[in-house]
Amino acid sequence: MNRKSQRAEIALHRARVSDSFQELLAGTEDLLRSTATYTGSEIEAARERLKRQLAEARESAGEWETAARQRARRASVYADEVVHEHAWKSAGVAALVGVLLGCCLASGGRR
Repeated sequence: MNRKSQRAEIALHRARVSDSFQELLAGTEDLLRSTATYTGSEIEAARERLKRQLAEARESAGEWETAARQRARRASVYADEVVHEHAWKSAGVAALVGVLLGCCLASGGRR
């Protein structure tokens, strides 16, 4: 699997997870709104617990997103460094091969 298809697959999975989480949050908020008129201490306690869990889930999602962005940035910087490192090695090898070919061709004309 090449890097382009890997990136596309990762982006697809990230979008699916994000969409699923957003649907979960929206469904939970709808449930809270639809039960707003119900009364009773047990229902109120359940609603408060659900609100708290929803807030915690949002906070965790924000933390996960921040951590994922930081990891992606670090990976990007590392990949950039590796590419640049190998680019210079490749350029050095190409220059050496060019010099050797030039020497061989130049000495071949003197015979």
